[in-house]
Amino acid sequence: MDMRRGKCWTSIAACLLILAALLAPAAQGGAPDRDAATAGESVRRLLDEVLAIQNDPRLQDRQRRDERRQAIKSVIARSFHFDGMARQALGKYDDGIDKSQRAEFLALFQDLFQDSYTKLVLDFLKRERIVYDSEEAGADRALIRTRIVRMSEEIPVEYALTPREGKWLVQDVKIDGVSITENYRRSFARVIQRDSFQVLLDRMRLQRQAVDK
Repeated sequence: MDMRRGKCWTSIAACLLILAALLAPAAQGGAPDRDAATAGESVRRLLDEVLAIQNDPRLQDRQRRDERRQAIKSVIARSFHFDGMARQALGKYDDGIDKSQRAEFLALFQDLFQDSYTKLVLDFLKRERIVYDSEEAGADRALIRTRIVRMSEEIPVEYALTPREGKWLVQDVKIDGVSITENYRRSFARVIQRDSFQVLLDRMRLQRQAVDK
């Protein structure tokens, strides 16, 4: 990776790593409806929607950045499978979480993830070209490989999707070989091992308060 790309994606990684975690019972699975979008179409629709918002001439004024942010956040909210991401990220720490912790965990993670991923889109995606390289889809998992093409660099981005309630939802994103959920797993484990799951929740609350200001 060249130095410019390294700085760019170090910033993205830092943006992602401010997140905390969630864990909640999984939504009912099941293959997508026959007429539902394929996994590849779901990823293309997600990217097309956020890029359309980013490049909407009516939303380019600095004063309308928050309007763009809310619109992108709405797209992200309906495109990701948060429960699945959480199970992967928390791994063995699943068993020690009680019902009240689960409920708070879910609410905090959804807020923090949506805000952080929205900031990533606002700061790093604008008029880049998206190349769709390949699609591998089975009954319960799909992998879509893409590239972000900008100037003299190309950044590989892979989307792992799972079927939930008749449609494909994103469960992990790997940017230039770096998995979001693997980053979560390492960072969450450090806090829980050194302190406790409750300390992780406390930090999540503080982070959300900072975002809300």
